Amino acid sequence: MTADQQPFFLILDGIQTLTLGDINEGPVTSDVLVMGGGVTGQLAAAYLKMRLPNLKVALVEGPRKNRPIVGESFVEITVDFLLELGLGAHLIDKHYPKYGLTYYFKPDIDHPADRTYIVDEAPTVPPLLSFQVNRFTFDRQVRKRNVENGVQMFDGTVVGVNLGESHGLHTVTVQDSAQQRYEVCARWLIDATGRNRVLSKLLRLHEPVNEQKNVFWFRLKNFNPEILERIQALKKQNRAFVPYFATHHFFGKGNWIWCIPMRSPDDLPLISIGITYRKDIYPHGEVRTMEQFLECVGREHEVIAELTRSGTIVDANFYSSYMWECRQRYSPDGWFIIGDAGDTVDPLYSVGMALSSVQIRQIAAIIERELNGYDTAEFSKDLDRAITTFQRGVTRDTAQLYECMGDAYQCHLRVYLAVTELFHLALPLLMNAYLWDPVGVKLVNRFFTLEILEDDARSFKDLILEVSTNPKNRAIHNFVKVQSGASMNNQFYEYHREEDIPGSLSRMVFSFARLRFTLLRKLGWRGLIRFSQQRALFKDVVRGLVLVPFHGTKLRENWLVRMAFRKLPREKFNRRPQPSSAESNGLRCM
Repeated sequence: MTADQQPFFLILDGIQTLTLGDINEGPVTSDVLVMGGGVTGQLAAAYLKMRLPNLKVALVEGPRKNRPIVGESFVEITVDFLLELGLGAHLIDKHYPKYGLTYYFKPDIDHPADRTYIVDEAPTVPPLLSFQVNRFTFDRQVRKRNVENGVQMFDGTVVGVNLGESHGLHTVTVQDSAQQRYEVCARWLIDATGRNRVLSKLLRLHEPVNEQKNVFWFRLKNFNPEILERIQALKKQNRAFVPYFATHHFFGKGNWIWCIPMRSPDDLPLISIGITYRKDIYPHGEVRTMEQFLECVGREHEVIAELTRSGTIVDANFYSSYMWECRQRYSPDGWFIIGDAGDTVDPLYSVGMALSSVQIRQIAAIIERELNGYDTAEFSKDLDRAITTFQRGVTRDTAQLYECMGDAYQCHLRVYLAVTELFHLALPLLMNAYLWDPVGVKLVNRFFTLEILEDDARSFKDLILEVSTNPKNRAIHNFVKVQSGASMNNQFYEYHREEDIPGSLSRMVFSFARLRFTLLRKLGWRGLIRFSQQRALFKDVVRGLVLVPFHGTKLRENWLVRMAFRKLPREKFNRRPQPSSAESNGLRCM
């Protein structure tokens, strides 16, 4: 069975679905139906209701669980999306500002009593807003706004899905807490069911991932935040912000640990602490209880164990083998898979919610284009390919990073490369809507393929590994500043104009060329015969030079780009009938 075959029907957990005749009042009809009441689904409903106010948006939300939720550190692109939704005042009023990510690289990871860390903080107050979020407070606010704005909520569990034939309505069977069942029909169906992966399982789209990870995390109250300062920090002096209000990342062997300050609903301090580790290389055993956490983490980071013991546990959670990938996210037949229901992401760079916000904007663009009469088959495929490249580019690179997280020298250089790409490539393109624009997304797919990103990452990985074998190269003075005005592309974010994107990209590739040249010099005469690295260095320089003539131009409006993509489909045709007035008003149809 393939994703192109219709119709599909799903039976979940052995529950037999009902036919239309079994439901006395008939199905409820909506324009958009979101499956999943978590924050990803709620934000999708909120954005579509704002962007396309004439559409009726409904959401099926299952039982709410009082457990800590991963995704408490919101990065810049997430906040940009939330500002567009009008949630800025809520973020400022109820949550802590976030002053970037602070990385803790431990040169002597084998001695827990040694509290010497190379600490890399943001160089100054970041030019774009980001926040540390109490997800319970935030999620309740988003849901409340949706109810106020007319999003129809169905309290129940999805027990059946029938994808409509010939681009017809999709039907979802819902069972409520009283074991009553009813059907909801919709023209567009969005799967935001997270780990349940309803559509991915139905269409057999999920793919296994070899580098599996576990994550255990909890929240503390009544703790002593000053304990985080009880280390010997080798760092650049910071006078720009209070260092505590950052997302703190401690690296170890095959694992990393986060510490995220946040506010409780009663305005009291909390902190979220968690460990993510790759199961095949983590040397200290499984971590799924507080006792195991303290025992295992204490072998590398005494300061984290001390911080944990200073407070009271509020709640805890554990995910096992939580990595997977999905072959397809968007279909021109009107179904979409977003967030963890598709690909999962490693939380190291806090990009999970950011990628979900991109997907939500992409889905809105597809629906809007279809409402305007365009065929969306090629557009949907282009968007699917672009989000796959961005998502897997960062996630697969992070999966490989676990192999050297316990090596401070290798790890800091690999993180430096990722930070530079995020701020020079990903953010500028996202801030200028390239990933949901018909021309912009084709540009992205033409020049930033997953194969190119993975080949570049593999080349640097091999070079850094070879350089690290010389103890002299691992001296503290050879460490670079991971987060600097240059690596974080401050020059671009003064204006974040589209015409500054070529300059941003050329700065990135020239900085990579300089780093590669520096590393090759550290190899001495051996660097002269590393021909693959010499070719990569030449390629970086050529890429940067090719971009120079485009400085100050908007790539999407450049005549060369327009010539390259002159065959963009322009014809209109209505793939689906417009909903009747009864359907538009959400009346039950018999």
